[in-house]
Amino acid sequence: MGMYLNPTNAMFQTMLNSRFYVDKTGLAVFLNGVIGTDAKHVCVSRPRRFGKSVDADMLVAYYTRGADSRAQFAGLDVSRDPSFERHLNAHDVIRVDAQRMILRGEGGIPGLPETIAREVIPELRAEWPDAVPEGSADLPRALELASAAKGSGFVFVIDEWDCPMRLAEDDDEAQRRYLDFLRDLFKGAPYVEVAYMTGILPIRKYGVHSALNMFDEFSMTRPMALASLMGFNACDVEGLCARFGMDFGEMARWYDGYLLRMPPRREPGGAPIGPDSLGELMHVYNPNSVARAIANGACSGYWTQTETYEALQRYIDIDFDGVAADLVAMLDGQRVEANVERFANTMRDFASKDDMYALLVHLGYLGYDSAAGSVFIPNEELRREFASTVEVGARPGLARLARESRQLIRATVDGDAEYVADALRRAHSWAAGPRYYNDEQALRAAVKFAYIAAMDDYLRIDELPSGRGYCDLAFVPKPGSALPPMLVELKWDKPVSAALAQARRRGYPAALAGLGGECVLVGATYDEATCEHRCEIERVQLA
Repeated sequence: MGMYLNPTNAMFQTMLNSRFYVDKTGLAVFLNGVIGTDAKHVCVSRPRRFGKSVDADMLVAYYTRGADSRAQFAGLDVSRDPSFERHLNAHDVIRVDAQRMILRGEGGIPGLPETIAREVIPELRAEWPDAVPEGSADLPRALELASAAKGSGFVFVIDEWDCPMRLAEDDDEAQRRYLDFLRDLFKGAPYVEVAYMTGILPIRKYGVHSALNMFDEFSMTRPMALASLMGFNACDVEGLCARFGMDFGEMARWYDGYLLRMPPRREPGGAPIGPDSLGELMHVYNPNSVARAIANGACSGYWTQTETYEALQRYIDIDFDGVAADLVAMLDGQRVEANVERFANTMRDFASKDDMYALLVHLGYLGYDSAAGSVFIPNEELRREFASTVEVGARPGLARLARESRQLIRATVDGDAEYVADALRRAHSWAAGPRYYNDEQALRAAVKFAYIAAMDDYLRIDELPSGRGYCDLAFVPKPGSALPPMLVELKWDKPVSAALAQARRRGYPAALAGLGGECVLVGATYDEATCEHRCEIERVQLA
């Protein structure tokens, strides 16, 4: 029982004590099925704070000979599987956290292979002194000797395996040495019973070094059989909300939105069941944010507090054509086509905006729909982070418009029609390219972008139905907001008075009657001949 060889189950117990542990021991069931097979190398990639280390601690507690963990797993999913008894505390486990190893070693990232060997080999020698010679420095050789002496192999749990790749992104030589070390450690090694690694970035395509191609990879874009274990799903969160008295709908608005595709259900012969051969989409929530929201009794941007602001700004400020328009669309809740399959695992030297979007998917800033081939901002937590980043980013026009959006809301509420018209003109220039400027949909896009900041306090409804038609845009205050509801009616090449007249004639405010108080009614038009935007605003008492 040591720090790296056969650790205790204390870390998993800490998580069990937290009240927020959600049973993901199905991961152990999965690994039990691949121990000693050709599929024994498994790498799971997920964003930060998505439970990677919790899962690693759980696996250590389950497999390690250094503890009796039966009581910890009583009633959990793995305890009901036929493989449970056979593997419970029955393996010699080697647990390594690459990030902590970097901090412990004097050589930093370039010296990480030596640090791992220097830390692990003495524990192997202490356990099997007759097999591992004194002064050994070759970790694969020491493992071979120990394995031969005891007649069995090891379960490897490597957490944050890709930390050196991310922190030393400009040091190609350090990356090469580290990848060579891992290849020598795992490729064809007879002492590996199962190797489980966690990281943020996918494992493949590090330059010409595909040294770890023996690993099966499960990521945010290709979760496959582990999709249900990659974070909290809706059932998990609904159960937590019921236990702790939280609003499930609000929790979903803030933290839902990551879409992971399950493998298709199949007939015994292998044919997919049902018309969707791609498999069902599973909604995944950010586990860290859900747990902190419950602990604090309120939803907020918890996950983004664990990241630096520069982590996002660095990427969305990159000057690829179309990024500004894509940001506008995604902040508005739309999806943007992107090819994330060609991502080469670089955090620098992007060949296209698709590479940048792929990285943001793996970092957890964007969601990905594999069926549609599109990326999007997954939830309220990330929308606010993107909006804040745009406000102070390196795109002056976009940043100015984002900042002015807050002033636009105040001007609308105060009835300053001249300011609103001018703001819509500026937004129109950004939201539509020159070829599509004189287009009614471009005006609609301009209004949506101009009111981006409204998403903090309002729920926006497109085409709000009323008794005799549909209002173009409705902004309904969220609970706790002191702002009045707003209805926006758009017209193209018509007098601005026609917009308000239609809203009154068709009784659009009646759709919000239950809110009480006053409603701000906004009419906005664009004249194609004069390229002018006009606006009129009035307040209407809701019944």
